[in-house]
Amino acid sequence: MTSPQQVDGLDVTANDARAAERDLDEQTQVDHGSPIVTMPEAAQTGGPDAPVPTTIEGEKPNKDGGATKLIIEDQTNFLPTRQVITVFLGLSVALSCSFLDQTIVATALPRISSDLHSGRESSWVATAYLLTSLAFTPLYGRWSDVFGRKAVLLFSLVFFLIFSLACALSQSMIQLIVFRAFQGIGGGAIITMVLIITSDIVNLKDRGKYQGIQEGTIAVSNGIGPILGGIFSQYTTWRWCFWINLPMSGLAIFVAVMLLPLKGVKGNMKEKLLKIDYVGSALTILSSILILIALTWGGVTYPWASAQVLVPLFLGVLVLAGFLFWEAKFAALPIIPVHIFRHKTVSGVYVCTLLNGMTFFAILYYVPQFLQLVRGSSPIYSSVLMLPFLCPIAFVVFANGQFTAKTGHYRYNIIIGYAIWSIAQGLQSTIDEHSSTGKIVGTLLMGGIASGFTFQTTLIAAQAAVSRREMAVVTGVRNFVRLFGSTISLAICASIINNKLRSTLTPLGLSSEMVANILNDPTTINDASAGISPANKAAIIHGYTQGFHGVFYLTIACQVLSFFTALFFIQQHQLMREGDADLKRAAKEKLMQKKAAKEGLKSEDVDLEAQNEKREMEGDVESTRQSS
Repeated sequence: MTSPQQVDGLDVTANDARAAERDLDEQTQVDHGSPIVTMPEAAQTGGPDAPVPTTIEGEKPNKDGGATKLIIEDQTNFLPTRQVITVFLGLSVALSCSFLDQTIVATALPRISSDLHSGRESSWVATAYLLTSLAFTPLYGRWSDVFGRKAVLLFSLVFFLIFSLACALSQSMIQLIVFRAFQGIGGGAIITMVLIITSDIVNLKDRGKYQGIQEGTIAVSNGIGPILGGIFSQYTTWRWCFWINLPMSGLAIFVAVMLLPLKGVKGNMKEKLLKIDYVGSALTILSSILILIALTWGGVTYPWASAQVLVPLFLGVLVLAGFLFWEAKFAALPIIPVHIFRHKTVSGVYVCTLLNGMTFFAILYYVPQFLQLVRGSSPIYSSVLMLPFLCPIAFVVFANGQFTAKTGHYRYNIIIGYAIWSIAQGLQSTIDEHSSTGKIVGTLLMGGIASGFTFQTTLIAAQAAVSRREMAVVTGVRNFVRLFGSTISLAICASIINNKLRSTLTPLGLSSEMVANILNDPTTINDASAGISPANKAAIIHGYTQGFHGVFYLTIACQVLSFFTALFFIQQHQLMREGDADLKRAAKEKLMQKKAAKEGLKSEDVDLEAQNEKREMEGDVESTRQSS
C-alpha cells in the first residue's frame, strides 16, 4: 500500500504523484519544442490489448540524412461543467447541419427528378454526398492535429455553407450532384470534428453525461430530415432542403467562434503544411472513391460480375493496399497509424462499428420504403413511423452515460445492447404486408433502445484503449468505418431487393418498358394509371416483401456478429487517465480567475471558492482510487 503524499494541496498516492510529474514533464517537452514520444499502453490507462513499441510521433528525412521531428501537440482542454453544457449545445447546432442533410433529400428525390428532368441520375444526389463524406473522413483527425480543432471545424462549416447555397441554386442534375459531392466534404468533417472536440473538453469517464445532447440532435435531425424533405417538396420547393442549411450553418459558425475556447496549435502555416501526408491523403481518397463506386453500381446499375464493377473494385483494393504500405513504411506523420489495429479493443470496435453502420442505415432507408411500397403509406407517414426507432436513442445514451460516469464500466452496456438489437432484428424479419402498425412500431422501438446502448459506448471503448494523442485519429477512423458500413449496406440492400424483384417480375409477362419503370420508380405499383392489374400488383408486393426480408436477415447477421465481436474483443479499460484530475483543476481555476476579473470578486470570496473546488478535486481523486 503506497503512502499518501501532498501534490498541490491534495492527498494522493505515490503513483498519482509520479503520474502528475510525468504529465508535467511531458507538457514541458511540448512547451520547449521537444519531440513527443508515444508511450506503450500502461496498465489501466489505455488498455493492455497490444503493446505498441515506443515511437516518435513523426519523423521526416532531411537533406543531411537525419530526421526532422514532427511534433503533435496535445489539444486536451477540459472545461468546467457550466461551460461544457454550453459548448455541447453549440456543437449540436453544427452536428445537426450534417445529419439533417444526410436524410432530408430522401423523400424529395422524386420532385427533384421531375423538376430537373433527370430521373436516372437522381440516386447520385444522395450517393455523391455519402461518397465524399466517407472518402475524406480519415483525413480530418490528423489535419486537426496539425492545424487545430477549431480551425478545421470552422473551415468545414464555411465549406458546407457555400456548397449548400450552390445546391440550392443548381439548374441541372449534374450541377446538383457535383455540388452535393463538395457539400459532403464539409458535412463529413463536421461530424468527425464534433466527436474529436468532445474528447478534448471532457474526460472519458464523464463524457457520457453530456453525449445525450449530441445523440438527441442526431436522432431529431435524422428523424425530421425525411419529413422536412417531404413537406418542402410537396408544399413549397425542394430547394428549401438546401436553403435551410444557410441559417443553421451561419449560427453554427457564430457559436464555434464565440463559444469554443479550444487550444491553438503552435507554428506557422509553412511548418503545418509540411506535416501533412499528401501521398497518404491522395491514396486514401482515391481508394475510397473507387471502392464505393463499385459497391454503388454492383447489382443495381451493373451486374456484380461486370467490368464496370470489378475494375474499380480491384483498383480500389490495390490502392488501399498501397496506402496501408505507405502509412506503415514511409509516412512521416501517418493519417492512419497502422499500429492502432494491434489494439484488440480498437479492432473489435471497428468491426462492431462497421456492422452498426450497416444495420442502422438499412433500417433508416429501407423500413420507410417497405412502408411505402408494401403497405402503401405516404412518405410523410412512413417518416413519422420511424420516430419510435430514432427518439429513444438520446435518452438511452444519456442513461448509459450516467451509468458509465458513476461506475466507470461500459463493456457490459455494449454486449447487452447488441444482444437486444439481435432479438429486435429477428422480430423485425417477421413483418410482412399484413403486420399491424403496433408490431412494426414495437420492433423499431426495441431496436432504437438497443442501438442507444452501443453508439457512444463503443466510441468510449476505442478512445480508452489508446493514448490521448491518438484519440483524434482513432475517432476519425471509427467515423470512417461507420460511414463505410452505411454505404456498403445501401449497396447490398439495393442489390438484394432488386434481384428478388426481377425474379418476381419475370414470370408475370410484363412488358420490358413496364419492368424498367417499376425498377427505376417502385412507387408506380401504387399508381392507378400505371396499368398494373390487382393480381400482378399483389405478386409484386409479395416480391418486395421477400426482398425486404432479405434485408432484415442481413441486419440479424450483422448484430449477431457484433455481439460475439464485442464479447471476445472489446475489453474494459480505466477511464480516468493520468493527469485528468490536474487538467480538470486547471480548467476550474482558470474559470475562477476569469470570473474574479470580470465581476471584481473580493479575495476572500475567491479563496472560499478555491477551497470548494479543492474539496471537489479530492472527491474526484478518491472516486478514481475506488474505481481502480
